[in-house]
Amino acid sequence: MHKLGNSLLFFVFFIYTHNGVAHEEQTLFNQVYAQAQAERDIPNDEMLTLLVSEHQGKNTGDLSAKVNRDMEWAVKMVKKNKSLEVSTGAYQTYPIYKNADIVGWRVSQEIQLKSRNMAELSEVVGKLQEKLQVRQMQFSASKQTRDDIENELIEEAMRAFKRRVATIEKHMDDKDYRIVNLHINSNGQRPQAMQVQRSMMNSMEIGSAPTVEAGTSKITVTVSGSVQFF
Repeated sequence: MHKLGNSLLFFVFFIYTHNGVAHEEQTLFNQVYAQAQAERDIPNDEMLTLLVSEHQGKNTGDLSAKVNRDMEWAVKMVKKNKSLEVSTGAYQTYPIYKNADIVGWRVSQEIQLKSRNMAELSEVVGKLQEKLQVRQMQFSASKQTRDDIENELIEEAMRAFKRRVATIEKHMDDKDYRIVNLHINSNGQRPQAMQVQRSMMNSMEIGSAPTVEAGTSKITVTVSGSVQFF
């Protein structure tokens, strides 16, 4: 009885292993890799602006108080516009050196504004220049816009993938096929950033809205995968 039990176990194991090998061979047979993509240029509809309050002198306490007043003034002004998102950055203190000696301090803090209403944001930035300096402007496609366009591009890329498989099918002996695996990837250009030099800051007229050109971003969706003909 003990020997019969061992034989039965061996038989079951053999069948499992054999079926596994057969299934693996069947899966790997007549596979073709295909890839297709769809892309589109879309207008940047979101603007992000980085401004800074910066003061320098000998007394860090006085400098900190000035920066805090600037930030309170700026946040209060921005919050009047509901379409703008506002967040403050890190507070920083740096020593000013002369001949290896500390002769003063520089205290600064950043404030970041983001909005899809570029006209309104530009107008607010112009007003904030009374006490703050523009450090950077960045333009990109908003998440909602990207998601909408990506969904459309996925459909286009899938149709292109099927057309490519149909072309391959014409040259295969086996006409039936199935998709073994499928991958969908999307990517786009990085947001366009414009660094604002100090000379440009000084030339900007206080109270005037900066002239902006948002440009476009390219979004690409790639569909790739393996197809088995049988």
